[in-house]
Amino acid sequence: MSTLASLSTSARYRIRALGRRVGTPALSSFSEGVRKALSNVANELRISRIVRKSQRQFRQWQGKHNLKLNLGCGGDLKPGWINVDLWLDSASPRPEGSESIFINYDLRREIPLDTGSCEIIYSSHFFEHLDYEVGLRQLRECYRLLKPNGTFRISLPNFKGACRAYLNNDADYFRLVDTDVFLPEVEPGTLTLIDYINFAAYQSGEHKRVYDEEKVILLLQKIGFSAVTVSAYESTIDPPSPLRIDYSFYVQATK
Repeated sequence: MSTLASLSTSARYRIRALGRRVGTPALSSFSEGVRKALSNVANELRISRIVRKSQRQFRQWQGKHNLKLNLGCGGDLKPGWINVDLWLDSASPRPEGSESIFINYDLRREIPLDTGSCEIIYSSHFFEHLDYEVGLRQLRECYRLLKPNGTFRISLPNFKGACRAYLNNDADYFRLVDTDVFLPEVEPGTLTLIDYINFAAYQSGEHKRVYDEEKVILLLQKIGFSAVTVSAYESTIDPPSPLRIDYSFYVQATK
C-alpha cells in the first residue's frame, strides 16, 4: 500500500490540495518525507523491543568486575569480551556455534553495567556513526564503566590521511577502496578523488561526525582520562582488515 493510500481521507485531501497549489514535485517530496518519517518511527519501535530484551542479558554481568567491553563490534567478535552492537534484522554477527558473547543493544543509550566494572573498553569505527552529543555522552559512559587504571582504546577513520592524499593528488592512497561496494552511487566514468573524500566524511549518510587525533585526545582529557596518547596498530586487539589498518588512527587512554 502506498503512503498516500494508507492515510485518512481528510489527510489525503489536504495533501492533494497542497499538490494542486505547489505542483507535483512538492507532493512527491512531501510523500517521500512522510515515508521516511514512518520508517524511522517503525525502526525506533523495533529498537525499543530489542533494548528491552537485551537489558535482561546485561543483568547476568551486573555485580561482576574486570569485564572487557567491545562497543560497536560489527563482525569483530572478541572471545572473552562482551561484544555490543545494534542489529535490526534477524541475522546476528555471531557465527553459528560460536561461544562469543554478543548483545544486541542500542548504544545511544546508557550501558546497564556497574560503575567501575570494566578493565578495558574498545571501539573501532563506531563513534563516527553517532551524533556528536550522543558520542560525547558515550565517552563519558566509558569513563564511568572503567575501573581505576582501566584502559580505553578507540580506532576511527583517518580523515586527515584522506585529505592529505586528496591535496597531494595521491590516488594510490585509496587503492583499497572497492568503488563498486563503497561508491555505487557515483556515475560510471565520473569518479574523481573528491568522491573518496565524500565517502570518508559521509559514507552514504552513515557517518555523523569527523574526528582527528587532536580532537579525541582533548575530549578524553576533558572527561578525566589520563595518559591519553596516539597509538599504533596492535594486532592483538585491532581488527586485521587491511582497510582498517591503512585508513585508521588509534588513541589509547587510562582512567
